[in-house]
Amino acid sequence: MVMTLDDTSRSAIATQLSDMRSLQQLLIFNDQCLINLVNDDEIRQRLLKMLEDDQKNLGILETVIVQSGIESKPKSSVQQQLQELQAQMQEPKLSVFEKVFQHELLKHRQTMTGLTIHKAAQLVGADIEAAIVPLHTVNFENRAHQEQLKGILEILGVRELTGQEPDQGLWARVEDAIAALTGVAGSVITRTDDEMSIRDLLLMDHTKADILFAEILATDDPEKIQECFVQLYKDVSIHGLAEEQIVYHAASPYYRAMPDIVEQTDEAIDMLDEVRSLDVRDPDFKAKVKQVRQAVRDHINQEEKDIFPILKHNFSPEQQKQMATDFKAAKSKLQAHEQLPYLLQQTSDRNHHQWEAGSMNDATNNAMNNAMAWKRMFRVKAVINWIEAIVFLFADSWIRNALNTVPLMNPEYNQLFYGFVIVIGIGYWWVGRDISQNHDIVRLGIIGQSSVFAILAYHTLLGKLHPFYLLSGVIDLTFAILFIVFLSTYHDRDKTAQFQGNEFDRESSARY
Repeated sequence: MVMTLDDTSRSAIATQLSDMRSLQQLLIFNDQCLINLVNDDEIRQRLLKMLEDDQKNLGILETVIVQSGIESKPKSSVQQQLQELQAQMQEPKLSVFEKVFQHELLKHRQTMTGLTIHKAAQLVGADIEAAIVPLHTVNFENRAHQEQLKGILEILGVRELTGQEPDQGLWARVEDAIAALTGVAGSVITRTDDEMSIRDLLLMDHTKADILFAEILATDDPEKIQECFVQLYKDVSIHGLAEEQIVYHAASPYYRAMPDIVEQTDEAIDMLDEVRSLDVRDPDFKAKVKQVRQAVRDHINQEEKDIFPILKHNFSPEQQKQMATDFKAAKSKLQAHEQLPYLLQQTSDRNHHQWEAGSMNDATNNAMNNAMAWKRMFRVKAVINWIEAIVFLFADSWIRNALNTVPLMNPEYNQLFYGFVIVIGIGYWWVGRDISQNHDIVRLGIIGQSSVFAILAYHTLLGKLHPFYLLSGVIDLTFAILFIVFLSTYHDRDKTAQFQGNEFDRESSARY
């Protein structure tokens, strides 16, 4: 019996999460409207902070939706209600107090929906509970926003009814209420921005897969086994293909064994397809699941040991967050596809052939094979700069005596120049730490080193400078040429990445 990819309970949670996303968008719209309507500086600042939190929490909700593993649309009835509520927020006949009152009710609704999803996930499965962990931050902050909105309502209501200011101790009471909530929430308040790094996102996927394997092997209930395997099949397959497209492509210049780790992904997907063709009551079913678990665990171990350090040391925090955003987008496309097994097979075949046949162009292959060499080159040039500077700062007069050349008339200019050489060497060292960054330093180095060679060569030809000093210029010119090759290599690699990403989008769109 071939398993279907339907799961009623998980789909229901996915729909509720989609409803939350739509409501979160309305909350952001309301925040912006209220900020424009309110003149009170204290209230305005609190609304601005709520807007910042709500925008961040929209990103967190996107992460939770993707991590839950099922793409769903909000209910049409919810969409209609939210449209009506949005229209109310724009109704000029309603006072600011009435609009804030409606906003607080929406915050309450969002909080209760989030808490309900959390409780439901505890019953549906540990994998879903793990996937929605970031939702704790959204729930807590919405609850804290409620307390502040109650304070705003009290101020606006008293002013509207009496024309006077309410008790000045109001905000202190609000802060006490929020502090009490913080004590209850404890360590679940873990998110301060809207996007995780790619490593954190991958770790969440790995943990969820481990949980699903454990749940399958720990029960004899056929329905529970099928429910968990369906989710496992989708999670691991989609994770693997999105990872190949986004993470492995970006990390490939720094890792020679990338074709091997891609092959592991394809083999795991093939094994999942084989298990999916079995009945869950088949005596071989769990034995096959154990084999898949071992293959997936071996792959995860190698990835966390080899790929994670590459991501940490070669990509800035901002790049890792952008990679996480792209990874979620790729997963979301795959999750939304109606014929998932067919799409997985087609995409897996295409990716496999690309890696096996070496479809990346020569510039990308060159970057893959020489990334460490480029890093060493910049570090070597930094050391050369420092050695040259120290030698000529402290031994120039001795060198000139040995070469029978005229002493410098203004040694302070010599000191200024070699001080600058030391500073530029620090720049080269920075580039060597992360060759994906600081390319403007490389461009400055090309100009500077070429200029040094030109000046030294000019004075040598005029006979004003001993040829020994031209050696330094020749070294600089050599590295200037290498720097040009480096920038050209990375320019070609970036064009290839953009082309391959566009190709994936076109193929995916054609299937959708």
